[in-house]
Amino acid sequence: MLAGVVRPIAQVPSRALYCKVISALRLPRPYYLLISALGGFCLALYLAPRSNWYKERLYRQLLCGNERQQLVAASALARLGGEKQLLDGLKSQTGNVRDLARRALEYRWFHAAGEEAHRILEQAFEAADKEDFSSALALLDRLVRQFPQYAEGWNRRASVHWQMGNYEKSVADCQKALALNPNHYGAWQGIGVCWVKLGNVSEACRCLRAALKIIPYDEATRHCLEKCEELLRVMPAPEPQVRGTEII
Repeated sequence: MLAGVVRPIAQVPSRALYCKVISALRLPRPYYLLISALGGFCLALYLAPRSNWYKERLYRQLLCGNERQQLVAASALARLGGEKQLLDGLKSQTGNVRDLARRALEYRWFHAAGEEAHRILEQAFEAADKEDFSSALALLDRLVRQFPQYAEGWNRRASVHWQMGNYEKSVADCQKALALNPNHYGAWQGIGVCWVKLGNVSEACRCLRAALKIIPYDEATRHCLEKCEELLRVMPAPEPQVRGTEII
């Protein structure tokens, strides 16, 4: 065995020494208050953009800002969930405000279920544009099964059914989209023109009026409603039903 110096085993610090070390590491009370204040400030910075106050501020910028400020405001409202403010923007007397609000709303609706749902929706759009309706319908069937709360998936499938002449199926899908998103003016428009094809002009008028409550300056919807109302006026009134007991 080699000779050498044997080092003593390190001793565990006494309780008094331990307490001195912990005390030295402690910050004065004002520092804790400062850290708490900074934490609260950071939390406020995170929550402020999502507050209704901030969204209303963005809405005023959308109405009154310059072109760049309006674009920034519309994009921020779409990102932060300012759907109420964007719907109000659709009623603005200024065409540029209405256009920005509409684009921001549709961006929000299209991306509401995440990137995968949006990717399938885009593929269905491309297939329908090429009039490959069977592929588009297969994609949209998969989309509504996988994301049943995605209103845009139902609305887009309604559109493909319309293109295929399946008006009753289109109505059913529009109704599903509206159950999920009652402000979906595209679904209101779609169900209105489907009812025209199915011969229910009064119901078509009701749906087109609902669309105009959301997009009051949309000329295409207004023109279609005027045509339906004109058609309704010239249609013969339905004959009253006669009960069997009244024949005798």
